[in-house]
Amino acid sequence: MTRLTPDMIEGVPDDKIDLDSRLMKMCGKTVKQLALEGAGVDYDVDFSKVRVAVVPITSGMGVISGFSKSVDAIVKRLGMDSYVTKGTDVNGFQEGILDGVDMIMMADDAMFVAYNVHAARSTNNSWGTAMGYAVALKNAAGGIEGKDVLVIGAGLVGTEAVQILKSWGANVSVTDIKFDKAKALEERFGVKALQDVEQALSSHKYILNAAPAIFPGRLIMEGAVISTPGVPHYFDEEGRRKAKAIIHDPLEIGTAMMAVNSALFTKNA
Repeated sequence: MTRLTPDMIEGVPDDKIDLDSRLMKMCGKTVKQLALEGAGVDYDVDFSKVRVAVVPITSGMGVISGFSKSVDAIVKRLGMDSYVTKGTDVNGFQEGILDGVDMIMMADDAMFVAYNVHAARSTNNSWGTAMGYAVALKNAAGGIEGKDVLVIGAGLVGTEAVQILKSWGANVSVTDIKFDKAKALEERFGVKALQDVEQALSSHKYILNAAPAIFPGRLIMEGAVISTPGVPHYFDEEGRRKAKAIIHDPLEIGTAMMAVNSALFTKNA
């Protein structure tokens, strides 16, 4: 996963970014509603009895300041009973197990997971981010079946996004600055690999960006819908004016998708 920095997530705990209001304007749904849709549920779910332990991890480059607090706040906004463990790493994991929680969420430099204790199954951030942003794109675009959709980035999130969007009937193209990675997805999933990134961007109205990227306004189509978990990214004033929707948050959409999907493992077991 992309390693976040404290400044990227400083507004998450108290929702200074007011994400639900922005998503309602662009997608017609809240974070929770998008996550439920991504998990295959078309009705509201009461998560108040789901207990979640968020474990700070010190391995690798160490704890990201504010990360555990941000995840805890996101999960609480879904209605779950969440807390940050006093212990870290394996000690924190064991603390959650002994406390009888239903789910444990934790992240190191390479992986962020929501682990359902009862089902012994995990949801990882690559899938959660791809699904959350794909659902957001679908809703903001008024459906994507039969539409040309570009995925920028052929890494872990991009690979998941390609599969999800294709399964929904979109005509998926993928581009990456390392063309061999895009070509590999073309061969694997039967999508179209595009080598010229700028031409690909300028010829698509519906885009899921899963890579660090700069979006020159001259390349943005009028009325474009861009769902962009990739960080960092940059849109100039022209691009923001021309786009119908630019969907982004530093952490919440992917985390909510993971938590909801993992919580439903128990319900569907």
